[in-house]
Amino acid sequence: MGRFRDDQGQASVLLLFGLTLALLALTVLFVRVGGANDLRSQAQTAADSAALAAASALQDGAAEDLASGIFPMPAYDEDAATERAEEYARANDAVLTDIRASDNTMGRNGNIIRVEVRGALCQKELEEGAGGEGWNDVVCDGEEEDVDTITGNASAIAIVHAPDQCDRDGQDLSCGGSTIDDVSGARSLVDVNLVDEEGEYAFDPDSAVFASGATTSCGPLAVIPEACATHEIINEEFPGFYLSAGGFRAEADSDHGHGEAIDYMVAPLGAKPTDEMHQTALTVVNWAIENHQELDIKGLIYNREIWNPALDPSGTFPGTGRPHGLDLGNTQGHVDHIHLAIGPPPMR
Repeated sequence: MGRFRDDQGQASVLLLFGLTLALLALTVLFVRVGGANDLRSQAQTAADSAALAAASALQDGAAEDLASGIFPMPAYDEDAATERAEEYARANDAVLTDIRASDNTMGRNGNIIRVEVRGALCQKELEEGAGGEGWNDVVCDGEEEDVDTITGNASAIAIVHAPDQCDRDGQDLSCGGSTIDDVSGARSLVDVNLVDEEGEYAFDPDSAVFASGATTSCGPLAVIPEACATHEIINEEFPGFYLSAGGFRAEADSDHGHGEAIDYMVAPLGAKPTDEMHQTALTVVNWAIENHQELDIKGLIYNREIWNPALDPSGTFPGTGRPHGLDLGNTQGHVDHIHLAIGPPPMR
């Protein structure tokens, strides 16, 4: 009986010892999991901050354009966006690892920016073997010892919204019914916020061809002489009817790729024109059809309708042309701009 009691006592001690070890292991595990979650949470905060900062570079440029009477086309500036994203990532104990831009308007402005960051703090895993060092927080500077670590990694996406409902009356630009007097007021018209998804198209720098102002000269458009001459006549006939204009783009299967097309934006990219801008656009389109021979116009597209003098009768828009891009967005469907093809046929 005495031996049984001694065995029972020893078993109880061993059980308590085992339970203590198990509780200690669980405590370490919970601390490790909690620490890893904290690192990921900190990294997400850094990613959000970096994405908004990158987008703010586009926002500032757009505000400066607006204050100068130029309708903004907030095209992605990789150097400016990267510099700001890196700054804000560092301020939140993270390192920028990737940045890219996209949009929903055929890659033309890159107003949606995605960033990825890695937390600048990491946790060393427990090293195996007696006498191994315990884990702790260490700075990960890219030269970390060759041991497993847990770091915080995260991504975030921000979008820049150019102002909508904008009109131009000659030299004067107004958005939302108000004229813009200074950069501060203009900045409030350019929204920036986080979103869940990137744009449909990767940003293509070769597509960022728009030039803005009350009128746009031929130089930035890089078009053939016939198109330049037509453009100058349109500027004289309808001064300030468009928000911005675009010419050459690296598209071999389009007249843009041959310097034989000009896009006249009558609304912000992806948006719908105001009633006033739409009526002005129809006036320009119908004038272009009426004078297409003198102006070397070989075709045009506007508001989901295409007209080609080789295929369609002269007349008035809407109804003269054929349906075009009915199932496409406002840019691909040419709702936000007039596409004018100028030069020798055929229309591409």
